[in-house]
Amino acid sequence: MRTGAFALVAALTTAGVAVPGTAARAATTCGPQQAIEFDTPGWNTDLRVRLCLHHGQPTRGAYAGVSWDDGGDDLTDGERKFDLLVVHFDLQQNARPVAHGSCDLTRRVNSDGSAVFTCEAAYRQSPHRGGWNTSGYLIYNVDRDGAGDRRIDLTASPVVEN
Repeated sequence: MRTGAFALVAALTTAGVAVPGTAARAATTCGPQQAIEFDTPGWNTDLRVRLCLHHGQPTRGAYAGVSWDDGGDDLTDGERKFDLLVVHFDLQQNARPVAHGSCDLTRRVNSDGSAVFTCEAAYRQSPHRGGWNTSGYLIYNVDRDGAGDRRIDLTASPVVEN
């Protein structure tokens, strides 16, 4: 599949929509959705993150599906939510990272009140089977709180044997 088509399939499967014709080529396995509430200026921002694994033969991919509510206004002083908000994720085999991906959500969350977004996948081709999963973490810095950058470990996807 091309990257654009994979992104669409990833977004649909993250949302729980079955995509005809994709089961024979690859499967997607996601960890549980992790809900995080940030104490931000104005209304608290609610972020939901799910780490997923695209496992086909021989291509595997790690990606993150995110959604949020109560984002901010990047143009109005005092309404910005984050100085930094980045999701990092690793495609792993047998607990060893083989590809890394990340997506900077700072501008998106600061300028959209609510949205759903799929971070671009990190891919790896490998003939080796077994022990594949996606792990990740979030680095954030809330605007005007003075606490600096902080980290939250995210719930990994299940390990698959394909």
